[in-house]
Amino acid sequence: MRSERVGLLVGVVVLLVAFYFVVPVSADPRGGMVLRVGGSVVAVCLLAVVLGRQLVRHARDLDRHVDGLVASIVLVLVLFALAYYALQLHSPGQMEGVRTRLDALYFSAATMLTIGYGDAHPAGQAARGLALVQMVFDVVYVAAAVRLLSARVGSKAESMTRSSGTESAGGEVPR
Repeated sequence: MRSERVGLLVGVVVLLVAFYFVVPVSADPRGGMVLRVGGSVVAVCLLAVVLGRQLVRHARDLDRHVDGLVASIVLVLVLFALAYYALQLHSPGQMEGVRTRLDALYFSAATMLTIGYGDAHPAGQAARGLALVQMVFDVVYVAAAVRLLSARVGSKAESMTRSSGTESAGGEVPR
């Protein structure tokens, strides 16, 4: 990856995580609601601009499939974490061991990575349903990611074979 692509990808990930930590999920005015809503709007606008630029570049360059994959993994992780946090905040007791945004992000990552330490887990029916949705989504998403990456590796190997002058069928070098 070129440094510009890495910088853009890191920027997207940072904006997604920043959005996660500033988006308001409660109506409690003590948390600086106006500032948090304003921060959320700014983060969403920046994300829209950056992701729009990335989509335009992605259409021109197939190597960017991996960039989109990484950005979408972080997006999914953050959205499920936000859902777990909001669920626990508005319906206490749904999530055992989830008290902060970081706890929710940790649980979402543990679920996505199928680690399951056991220190945080869904206790209520709504939380279990949400965790089930994330599990199914993650399985489908991982299958799509594996397909994308294997196609990328296959096309890279094919182009390397063509550029080295060998034929894939007979393995002979043309004279």
